[in-house]
Amino acid sequence: MTRALAEDSRGPLRSERAQVETPVRSGVSTCEIAVVADRAGFDALATEWGELFDRAARPEHLFQSFEWLACWADFFLKPSDRLRIVTGRRDGRLVMVWPLVEKPGPLARKLVWMGEPLGQYGDALVEPAPEARDWLAAGWREIARLGADVAVLRKTRGDANASALFAQHGRACELASAPFAEFEGRKSFDEVLAKRNPKTRSSRRRLLRRLQETGEIAFRRGDEIGAEARRDLVRDALAMKRDWLLRRGHFSPPLEAAETLDFLQAFAAGPQSRVTSLVDTVERDGVPVATGLTFACKGAGVGFLLAHDSDCDKQGVGILLAEHILQSCFGRGLAHYDMLAPYDAYKAEWADDAAPVADWALGFSPRGRLLAWIWGSAARERFKIALKNLPPRFGRFVWPMLRKYTQRASL
Repeated sequence: MTRALAEDSRGPLRSERAQVETPVRSGVSTCEIAVVADRAGFDALATEWGELFDRAARPEHLFQSFEWLACWADFFLKPSDRLRIVTGRRDGRLVMVWPLVEKPGPLARKLVWMGEPLGQYGDALVEPAPEARDWLAAGWREIARLGADVAVLRKTRGDANASALFAQHGRACELASAPFAEFEGRKSFDEVLAKRNPKTRSSRRRLLRRLQETGEIAFRRGDEIGAEARRDLVRDALAMKRDWLLRRGHFSPPLEAAETLDFLQAFAAGPQSRVTSLVDTVERDGVPVATGLTFACKGAGVGFLLAHDSDCDKQGVGILLAEHILQSCFGRGLAHYDMLAPYDAYKAEWADDAAPVADWALGFSPRGRLLAWIWGSAARERFKIALKNLPPRFGRFVWPMLRKYTQRASL
């Protein structure tokens, strides 16, 4: 095994071109492993990354698309962060990418998926091939040598390329599931609704009549809305979502991050190539009272953000928005609509199935292994549940102070 060294601002980093031998086996060639450690190196991968995405990605890999991660880097990549993008080449062609970022901390150097905290699924991209598992294993061996203490790789689906490899090195924690509605094989949206409870369908008609009593109601599809209008709608949707959370005494760090609005507006209004941004709305007297942001990729939809005016709760506008989005996705010919984890109660009505999702904490050093154990401990999980179940009046008092603190810290 040969290894060359690339320099970053902190000192030598392994492998600008590190040759990694895969297990000796008939028909298996070597995979050349490299580590990209800066933004310029990442940007240089744009064309190859896109070609690998076209060959190898599934719809849920939209969060590993170059467009998503480049936009993320524009707003979320901090000076103290270090890109640790592990690539694999076979005969000079890019066949694997592990998009990772190293974050310094007072206790440990931590690796996370590039795209945190907004990326909803983390994974490595790898070209389908008999040797794919060996390439992934070679990439992981290089990751273990990068010098980080621990890898905290959140929101990794059970069918992710990396999941089987993680299971060999640790155990999953914070298990969840991501429900989805299946459209494939359905000839009309009425067939999609046929499996739903007739009582809830009747209830939605009643809610619509109640909403229509408050003004003129219109439903607009995302493909009817231009780029600049998408920017404004995303801004208003995020404001509605933050207000909705605050009224219920909840707090979402990803949605509260100061960079989130700029990122979502830039991505939603940016070039629509491999990932398309769709903004569906419910309007009352020409003003949106509910907005949904969906990302379409590889023939499927991912519901990223659903928000509504809290003053319209009694009219059930959030429920009407959910049905409108599903109908719009069906009308666009998408195969399914992913509602993302967690499996909240309101999603159950629409779900045909669900994909398992887990966080993984994998230690490389003694300190990192201790932190990985703490991350996956039952005590931490109980603490998170208790925090989530705090009385709304407590959250309405505490979370605004935390919001102000995080906003000051980001300046």
